[in-house]
Amino acid sequence: MQNSATTQRIVPWRILLGEVFLFSLTLGLGLIAGLRVNEFSEKEIISLPQVSLGQFILQFILAVSVLFFILFIIKQRKKKKIVYKSLFVLTVWWGGTLTLNLWLSSLPAMVLMGLLVFWWHKQPLVLNHNICLILGLVGAGVILGLTLDPYAIVWLLVLFSIYDFIAVYKTKHMVKMAREMIEHKAILALIIPQKISDFGAQLEKVRTDSQAVKREFLILGGGDVVFPMIFCISLLPQGINNSLIVAVFSLIGLLASFWLFIRQENRKPIPALPPIALSSLIGFLITLII
Repeated sequence: MQNSATTQRIVPWRILLGEVFLFSLTLGLGLIAGLRVNEFSEKEIISLPQVSLGQFILQFILAVSVLFFILFIIKQRKKKKIVYKSLFVLTVWWGGTLTLNLWLSSLPAMVLMGLLVFWWHKQPLVLNHNICLILGLVGAGVILGLTLDPYAIVWLLVLFSIYDFIAVYKTKHMVKMAREMIEHKAILALIIPQKISDFGAQLEKVRTDSQAVKREFLILGGGDVVFPMIFCISLLPQGINNSLIVAVFSLIGLLASFWLFIRQENRKPIPALPPIALSSLIGFLITLII
């Protein structure tokens, strides 16, 4: 999902450059990490079990159902804040530790990721938020990308694109959840500022559309980044060229979603995954042809 705070002040080309940079950086780190895991697998240092499409969907539905149930029964703002912050910390610490563990031994990886999370907790900035989230997304992307079959991921892209559309335009629960996460400074999304200096901005400066702020930020959902990354990583066993082709097409899809967002007269959150997924699938078809 793409969303922004008081969107009328956005300067399109500045936000676009930041979005392309963070998206490409995350995908690039994911591919590097995936190659590292492939190297370990060939040397039989590690072994990753294969996960079926049904298993993944069942686990996802269970996890989301539990989260929604907890949020439904919790009415107090402070308790919701604890839930959102705990979700963010567990996600980025687990995924980030996996990422760092590819180059560091287990204990240093856990300690370093713990220090990054502690920095985020004590002084939540756009910069440390994005660092933690990118490391977390890369770790999750590598595990899922190398345990799921590419054709299973094709189905996931289709299903989650439909879900993204419904959750943003119909039920709108994803928009509501994103706003609550922003309010509690624990959003599972990349925060893209217009200016490089705004990477040092406090997270409290990133607010919802109804709040007047001096800075402008675009919100790009973690799922909009991690799903094309998973797809690219799943193709690594077939060769890096196939992964790069899909990565380039996913970037084209990102540009398309940004164009759809910017051309709105009254800018509102849009589902970014459908155009990214469609473009990624076109790239995948091209790899099958060549």
